[in-house]
Amino acid sequence: MEKLYMLHGFMGTGEEHFQNQIKYFESDFEVIAVDLPGHGKEEESAEDYFTYTLNWLEERIRGQGAGYVLGLSLGASLAIHTAMNHPELVKGVILTGYAPSVPESMRPLMEEQYKTFINIEEEDPEVASHFKQLHGEKWLKTVHRVLHMMTYDYPEVTAEQLSAINVPLLLLNGDQQLHEVQAAVKLKEANERFRVSLVPEAGHTPNMDKPNIFNTVLEDWLST
Repeated sequence: MEKLYMLHGFMGTGEEHFQNQIKYFESDFEVIAVDLPGHGKEEESAEDYFTYTLNWLEERIRGQGAGYVLGLSLGASLAIHTAMNHPELVKGVILTGYAPSVPESMRPLMEEQYKTFINIEEEDPEVASHFKQLHGEKWLKTVHRVLHMMTYDYPEVTAEQLSAINVPLLLLNGDQQLHEVQAAVKLKEANERFRVSLVPEAGHTPNMDKPNIFNTVLEDWLST
């Protein structure tokens, strides 16, 4: 049975962000819903979050065996960089809620979001309480480290890098986020071997917004 790794997004867990996919695919795949460093049951991450987590992930896949890698948002960035660095570990990569770079027009919005989240205990105590319950005492360090990286040091992928990827790739973004619609165009222009699809009436998290459509498209791609 092929392995299907699932990499969650910011401040989620494998089970929380992929509950609709785990049950759907577990009869045909060995589903491995990963908790990334600093999230869920995993230990705290290092200060350089992305580099540390990417190395951690590559070692984990190397230990458990190559497979398909499905990543949402933060998880998608990790998935594509794993495919670029170690294609022998990745039989196929599925990206959702993903863009290879941050448009300049979005930077002020992201900086505002960063300021809100680093003060989340005052701004939204209910969300802060949920994060603490889900991730334990390490939650606030994770917020700071991941958001700082995504806001000020986004792990961009250039068109040249995209064109060099030989691993089968599916991009499955929602159609409600303009920059993620544009990302679908960019990926297809950079590498015609990629398959890109847009999930209607879905936002940044298509696998949660429209799970039935998402699962059907993914299942079709995995079976071809």
